[in-house]
Formats: sequence, structure tokens, C-alpha cells
Amino acid sequence: MILLIIVITLMANLADVLLKLGARDAGDAIGDPLVLLTIPWVWLGGIAGVAAMALWIYVLGRHHLSHAYPVFVGLSFLNITLAAVIFFGEEIGTRRLLGMALILAGILVVHFNSREKGSGKNDAAPATAPTEKPSS
Repeated sequence: MILLIIVITLMANLADVLLKLGARDAGDAIGDPLVLLTIPWVWLGGIAGVAAMALWIYVLGRHHLSHAYPVFVGLSFLNITLAAVIFFGEEIGTRRLLGMALILAGILVVHFNSREKGSGKNDAAPATAPTEKPSS
């Protein structure tokens, strides 16, 4: 399941990068929704975002939220920072690199801690609503 969370994170972060490209191309017309609809980056970002959301719903239905979400958010911090450097020329300093290393360490702790608590089971948590007793 961790591989699926990584794929979803990459897709969601790709959507963010594509939407940033669309916003850059829109320039001063960013406030006009009709202009945004003419920019291919916006369409591609929207498609990637919807696909990531659909897969995320699948994961949430089969996995512990307290495990999946920290991994998703932590990887997003790492991915977006790297994408900002690669695609937009943003600079990162030593402190940010140290912070990214700490985030990565946290992701590993959360992932391996949840595997230990799963006692070798599939670590699945089906999304079921609590049942209520009918009142008389």
C-alpha cells in the first residue's frame, strides 16, 4: 500500500506543478476563469488532481488514516520542494535540507511503526460506519 501512497503523492504534486505552470502562463489574467480554461497546464493539472483524489479515496477506504496521511503530507513536502528547485529555479539552503531530512526520517518512523502495530496483518482499516441500535 505504501507504493500506492507514493504514486498518489507524485500525482497530486504533479498536479500542483502543472497548475503553477498554468498560473504562470495566465499572468495578469489569473483572475479570469475563462482565461484559465484556455491554458493546457490547467487542464492537465486538473486531470492529475482528480486522478490522485480518486486513488486517495481508494487508499482511505483500505488503510489507516493515521498512517497514510502523514506519509502523504511528508512526501508532498519533499516532492514539492524538489520540483520547485527543478522546474522553477527556487533555491534551498542547508536548513531546508536538514528539515527535509527530518521529514523523511519522520515518514520512515510512521511507516515502520504502523507496520509493527499491524502484527503482520494487511494493515487495512476498512471504512465502515458504526452501527447504531434501533431505538424502541
